[in-house]
Amino acid sequence: MKLSSFLPFYEKLESLVHKLPEALQHPILKEITPIKTLFLLQRPPRIVLVGPNGAGKAELLAALFGDNVLLPGEENLNDSRWQTIGRPGRGQLQLLDARRPASQPILQDELARETPDLFVFVRTAGDIDDALAVDLDHTAQLLALVAPNGGTTPKLLGLLLPAGSADPEAARRELHAALHKSPELSARMVGTLALTPGVLDHRLAELIALELPAEAQLEMARLSGNRALQKQIAQVVIKSVTAICTAIGAQPIPLADFPILTSLQATMVAGIMHISGREMSVKLASEFIAALGANVGLGLVLRESTRAAVKLIPGWGNAISGAVAGAGTYSIGQATVAYFIDGVSLPDARNLFKKKKKQPPQLQS
Repeated sequence: MKLSSFLPFYEKLESLVHKLPEALQHPILKEITPIKTLFLLQRPPRIVLVGPNGAGKAELLAALFGDNVLLPGEENLNDSRWQTIGRPGRGQLQLLDARRPASQPILQDELARETPDLFVFVRTAGDIDDALAVDLDHTAQLLALVAPNGGTTPKLLGLLLPAGSADPEAARRELHAALHKSPELSARMVGTLALTPGVLDHRLAELIALELPAEAQLEMARLSGNRALQKQIAQVVIKSVTAICTAIGAQPIPLADFPILTSLQATMVAGIMHISGREMSVKLASEFIAALGANVGLGLVLRESTRAAVKLIPGWGNAISGAVAGAGTYSIGQATVAYFIDGVSLPDARNLFKKKKKQPPQLQS
């Protein structure tokens, strides 16, 4: 399922929402917004590499992705233009190597054409000398070229590559202090991190993701394979879809809301599959839901049996039906995360679904 195929689904969903009571439409449409931002506006992160020329590019990418994603010759490619780096089936990242002696006029054009999300200053441990001062001035000049995007300006992250017998933490502190000596750089700093060359570092992906807009965070999660980041984004989807299903399930319109609920749940599962780096498929998502034991027939019996059992208690019938819809959706979401992101077995995911279905959703605001 391509991302573009989500657009017709959401248009259909929004048309169904407009058929619900007016008081319910706005809160549901509000919950749809973060999901639309994640999936329909998804784009590659844009990172500008600054600092001394030489080592840095391959080390940065290895720390993010854990393997070599550069093609032969790309390590030394520095034509002052955005470079697209990808992993088959998982997404892409745009990298601009802006280190000296990059062409200043071309860099200015590239930074105006594509607004960066983050500047990353990479340096190997060594003496704080005049050459570093020149690189810091060059970085400050580039930062000044970038106009605010949506009210925000890209930040600066410092990365240290340990060398020889140098103490990594001491060298990191020296780099941190050097970056903060410049008022222009200090105002943009988000921190510094010492990397171990050639080693996947989940901290780096998480630090970068914090500085990315929502539409670029999903691609970073897929590219890096960072489970913590993937789970964080998946919880946003689960929270929104659970809130929508709870609201719809509370309406006194037997059976009429059921197609909306099942469509939402299948799309939620497909979305989490996509977040994990897999193919997005509503068909496969529906099959997974059935494998959990959350089939349509059982769901229908539970929904309508709940309504029938409490119909003599004014006001409580709809509330309990809404809770059933919400709990079912939440439990499906958590089981999906466990299976596709944490990698548990299908029987374990099924047991988790059954356990979570009996508990009220734990939604984070």
